[in-house]
Amino acid sequence: MDRIIQSYMDSFIKSQEILEKDESKQFELFSAYCVVEQWYTETYNLQDIIIGEGGDCGIDSIAIIVNGNMVTSKEEIDDIIEVNKSLSDINFIFVQAKTSASFDYGEMGTFGAGVKDFFSEDPQMVRNEGIVEKNEIIEYIFSKAPMIKKNPSCYLYYVTTGKWVDDQNCVGRMKIATSDLNALNIFSEIKYIPIDGNQLQKLYRKTIDVVETEICFDNHIFLPDIPKVRQSFLGYLNFNEFLKLIVDENGEIRRSVFYDNVRDFQGDNAVNHEMSDTIATTADRFILYNNGVTIICKKLSNIRNKYTLTDYQIVNGCQTSHVLFNNKDEINGNLQIPIKLIETENDEIVNKIIKATNRQTEVTDAQLIALNEFHRKLEAFYNTFSGVQRLYYERRSKQYSYGNDIEKTRIVSISMQIKAMASMFFDKPHLASRFFGKLMSSVEGIFNEQHKLLPYYTSAYTLYKIDYLFRNKLIDIRYRKFKYFILMLIKYDLSTEKIPELNSNKMDKLCENILKVINDNDKLITEINKLLPLFDKYVEDITSSESTKSAALVEKLRNEFS
Repeated sequence: MDRIIQSYMDSFIKSQEILEKDESKQFELFSAYCVVEQWYTETYNLQDIIIGEGGDCGIDSIAIIVNGNMVTSKEEIDDIIEVNKSLSDINFIFVQAKTSASFDYGEMGTFGAGVKDFFSEDPQMVRNEGIVEKNEIIEYIFSKAPMIKKNPSCYLYYVTTGKWVDDQNCVGRMKIATSDLNALNIFSEIKYIPIDGNQLQKLYRKTIDVVETEICFDNHIFLPDIPKVRQSFLGYLNFNEFLKLIVDENGEIRRSVFYDNVRDFQGDNAVNHEMSDTIATTADRFILYNNGVTIICKKLSNIRNKYTLTDYQIVNGCQTSHVLFNNKDEINGNLQIPIKLIETENDEIVNKIIKATNRQTEVTDAQLIALNEFHRKLEAFYNTFSGVQRLYYERRSKQYSYGNDIEKTRIVSISMQIKAMASMFFDKPHLASRFFGKLMSSVEGIFNEQHKLLPYYTSAYTLYKIDYLFRNKLIDIRYRKFKYFILMLIKYDLSTEKIPELNSNKMDKLCENILKVINDNDKLITEINKLLPLFDKYVEDITSSESTKSAALVEKLRNEFS
């Protein structure tokens, strides 16, 4: 392993707080992260994509990305359908990583055969619990065929530290694997992608570097001076220049620039279909029919008509951008896109722009949740903790993503906060696998201005510590699927009286008692091991995830403390 990759991997292992010493296992985790981050850059738990040892069909990790969301349960599929009315963008990502300094065509063939067997109606290979769970989700997706607008795409990434030289045997194995998968007639696209040492370095750098793009923007006017805005423009971009903003060097759409957009791509709905028709028939009128794209960047510099955008987000125009990308091969040079370009680092201004531009279309209050004042206060409250208790509340998407000085496991997204709080203090751990917008609507009163802030931090910090113990196998990994139930049980077990209201001083006192245990790993391990037998008592098969959706299990566990 070359020194640069070793250095990157060491940085990654530190940022993820991984105690694993085996270099090959470290490399598997590092490779999975580098690959999946190209598809999904929101904060997520790495363990949700890693497949356990043995019976893994020669697959290290599997990520399922649907309508721009990482899916880890069947319930999330139902929620996505309810919100978007369809499954329009489905991607299955498989990763296999080897520390060897060359590409082994035999192992590349085994990987391809494992992925084919994964999708087989009559699988021949032994399947561990992780493979079974991922397969159940994918089978559930296929069961929703009437809602699928476009067949899924399948991507196989084989990663080594060596150099890819188009070896004929390796290329042959890749073609065989692709052909075998294509014969299943269930995919719209299949790609087998070899990742060598140089490419792996590039992938990791993309996870820590701020996005920066130069465009030719000569058709614009300056807007008047606006307080807290360095500069702003109205204008239009030639289609080819606009593509530079939304397409990366691999020709894929640059997903990371849309994460401040409150709505995911809605697929081929009526509006987007009409937009595609306009592109196909009257592209020169597109600028007249389209409301335009709003771009906010933290830094904007220019030399003549060349503008460099640094750390930018498309906060309105996600649908337009995706439709243009999907039709890029049919677009000629006559298409122009209306543009509003704003340079500011002021969060209040950014929030108001996002609200204003998105209120012109159908956007739910749940989708605008990140802009509420409560989250500003909660972020400030998180910042009052230091040392081992330090967490980072990600009020704005990706605000802590760039650079490598922050342990990524300490970043708490709004979605994670909702899951932790709903489980620990609203007694709804059985709903934690739901899509966060759906979960939020099921948790009446969350993010109430009258609530104490400490329970929010306590729930997130406890979840962080539980994840740490499971990730490093300091408690029995078989119970990881019940982590949200463990959150609830810790609250009840460490309470000496009736659980107080979230706006009371007694709630702060309870949280302080919980944190005394959580801060000590030995005490926390003892506490969790004390609670685990309850799952053996009430769960018939702890290898199955079905019981984690059970409201009846919640009641049985709560009754243990009544």
